[in-house]
Amino acid sequence: MEPRAESAASGSRRGGRWRRLAIGVGLFAVAAALFKAKAGWFFPVVSGSMAPTVETGEWVFLRYDVDPLERFDIVAFTDVGGGASIKRVIGLPGEVIALDPTGDVRIEGSALRGGERRPPLTPVFDSRIQSIDEHWRHGGAYADPWSQVDGPVGGPGEVWEMDGSAVARSASLGLLGFHDRVDDGGLRPDGSVQRGQQVVHDLAVSFEIKLLDAGGRICVQLMEQGDVFEVSVPIYEGEEETRVDLFRRMAQPDPVEYFVYGKTVVPIGEWLPVRFSNIDNLLRFELGDFELEFDYDYRGNTLHPTAFDMSAISLGERVRLGGEGVVLQVRNIRVERDFHVSARGEFGAGAPLQLGPDEVFVVGDATGISRDSRERGPVSRSRIFARVEAAVWPLGRARWLR
Repeated sequence: MEPRAESAASGSRRGGRWRRLAIGVGLFAVAAALFKAKAGWFFPVVSGSMAPTVETGEWVFLRYDVDPLERFDIVAFTDVGGGASIKRVIGLPGEVIALDPTGDVRIEGSALRGGERRPPLTPVFDSRIQSIDEHWRHGGAYADPWSQVDGPVGGPGEVWEMDGSAVARSASLGLLGFHDRVDDGGLRPDGSVQRGQQVVHDLAVSFEIKLLDAGGRICVQLMEQGDVFEVSVPIYEGEEETRVDLFRRMAQPDPVEYFVYGKTVVPIGEWLPVRFSNIDNLLRFELGDFELEFDYDYRGNTLHPTAFDMSAISLGERVRLGGEGVVLQVRNIRVERDFHVSARGEFGAGAPLQLGPDEVFVVGDATGISRDSRERGPVSRSRIFARVEAAVWPLGRARWLR
């Protein structure tokens, strides 16, 4: 009789485990259903209209709470013909929105300022995964003060050195020149470049620099149409503080327009982070802990010499960095472009568009290929059902989105 009792007890235990498992699965299903109904859910990305912010094949998490709705939020909404899309909000209810031919967004007739909450800049070059030698001009026909001195090509440790002891003042020989076209495409995580269709004007460059001696100057330039926005940092031996000048070079009759200057300490032999950006007419330069900013207002850039049809174009080298009269090293160079909205379609491009009290204007980040409010018109606020919070799959690319 004892073996039979043991078998019955064993069967009872197995049955209990199965019941607990079934209860657990049921509770998980109920919790998932409640979470999906009240909080949010996961959504597969099946188009490239939001690249490079979100790529095709990734999954994102949607949070159903969309109040308050803010400019540049990424939202999910129901398409008129069924299905769902995710886009970025650039125009809010009641606003007058216009798309400038240069790619800027104008609200109530004014360009968005650089200090506003905005999408992240899109990388177009990164020396940690791309070769400096392939994408940057260095030296001239008879001399080249630049050479790679450390690290792998196209790797985090790639270091280039410039011996500027024989570089004449104001000569471009001591400057690396970024010669790639900067358009509304971008650099993908694997190092490949997605080419766009329209030239983008607003840029930022960041890198690290180390001075090995004094006696010359550091120079960083951003080119936009026919203008050169430049930062000059002279390094004189024995001086406690260094002057930092920010100015604009342009065509005659006023070839140089000085904006602002400051003073800082530039140590010799230490790596320092550098960043120079020109976003929506807000110039910002950072060197270590030092910051210099100038918000300028003007009618427009000097036209590029080849712009015979009066169009806004930016050609040639868009970024230069380096110096003269000093020996310096640079590494970890990164060039990024601003958010750019191609002015096309019948809504907002030809003339300003007045949004209704329940309407928003949405575009895809890949504005060259996205089909959005520019062709299809504003989206009713009632059709928006979620805010896109994060990319969650693949796990190796999981990140918050903004």
